[in-house]
Amino acid sequence: MRMNPSGLGLQVTQLLKLTVPALFVLYVLQLLMGSWLGWPVEQWLFMSPISGGHWRPWQPLTALLFNSSPISALLDWLVLGWFLGPAEQALGRKRLLGAMATAALGAGALTTGLDAIGLLAGGGVFVGLEPILTGLVVIFGMAHPNATIRLFFVLPIKAQWLAWGSGVLALLFFLAQRDLSSAMYLFGWVSTFAFMSLREDFFRQMWLRWKARKHEKELGKFTVIKGGKDENGDDWVN
Repeated sequence: MRMNPSGLGLQVTQLLKLTVPALFVLYVLQLLMGSWLGWPVEQWLFMSPISGGHWRPWQPLTALLFNSSPISALLDWLVLGWFLGPAEQALGRKRLLGAMATAALGAGALTTGLDAIGLLAGGGVFVGLEPILTGLVVIFGMAHPNATIRLFFVLPIKAQWLAWGSGVLALLFFLAQRDLSSAMYLFGWVSTFAFMSLREDFFRQMWLRWKARKHEKELGKFTVIKGGKDENGDDWVN
């Protein structure tokens, strides 16, 4: 993808400098433990179906830190490098980390919930950064809705349509597969969209509205009777 100078592009920020090398080191350790030492790292760290016998409660989070193949890992790191800088520029580091945590935790919790009640097809495992990566696409699209990028270096498209398109793709993927990977992808998008849709003072506004309704309810206990005039013609009020 290519974008006009004001938006998307490779930006080597401090957060990117910390994130990609850390993921690279973790992936090398994964390969050494699995291929060289023969440890069952996939059973420990990848996200498995609850019915499969290898499920562990930490897997929805650890699965985000590892990958299935060098090519898949490289593609994830490239997409991360492409979108992380503009997303950090749009939200600031603190709020971006909150959005990424929301994508990770939301995807893991919602996917695990569906799996626990038997709504997923089962089979296979999940591993990779997809919930966070699709979240970064949502952040970029909602923060710069009118920015123009060139999809596949050719097709011009508004950033907001890229964000919505990734959500439609996630939904279609889930409807077709109904497995752990498609659920994590979809709920990463949903969780980030919810995060971006809520104002920073959303919960404070909710609390104030609740207090106002409570105050109105208290006032509703009193009955006000309109006044009139007594026999002397003077005003009176009850």
